[in-house]
Amino acid sequence: MKRKLLILGVIILVIVNISALITIFHNYRLGPPKRLPGPPGSFDSLRHELALSDSQIVKLRARRAAFEKQIDEIRLILRKKREALVEELRSTEPDSGRIDQLVEEIGELQTELEKRAIRSILQGKEVLTPEQREKLLRMFEHRLQGRGMIPAHRWPKGKGPQRDPFGPM
Repeated sequence: MKRKLLILGVIILVIVNISALITIFHNYRLGPPKRLPGPPGSFDSLRHELALSDSQIVKLRARRAAFEKQIDEIRLILRKKREALVEELRSTEPDSGRIDQLVEEIGELQTELEKRAIRSILQGKEVLTPEQREKLLRMFEHRLQGRGMIPAHRWPKGKGPQRDPFGPM
């Protein structure tokens, strides 16, 4: 009985080793794995989706660095305001006036971030071809639809389903 188990174990180990060797050989012949683009919305993903040229990448990276530097201060202030809001909410007697004030200030900062982001996108569009611009806008629209910021049923005239958003009359 022990001998049968030993033979069975050896057979299983041989099969596993052969499988590993075949996998290694197969991967060696294929070459290094292809680099996948980054997560949606990342620069790597954008570069891949829009098929950016090297010169476009250099220009867009420079603009992105300037944009990030520009908004870092706003992000820091925004984080501090949010922390203050959480602290006020945690207090035993939250001041609703202070909460309203913080919410208003956070809203103003978010609005400023949105404005700067849109300006950055408009500046970046100058580097793109008309086809790349159209694809970028479709990606942007899709992203906003996914976040519920614009209704999914709104299509440009002549593109997409032409239906009444409120159903048949």
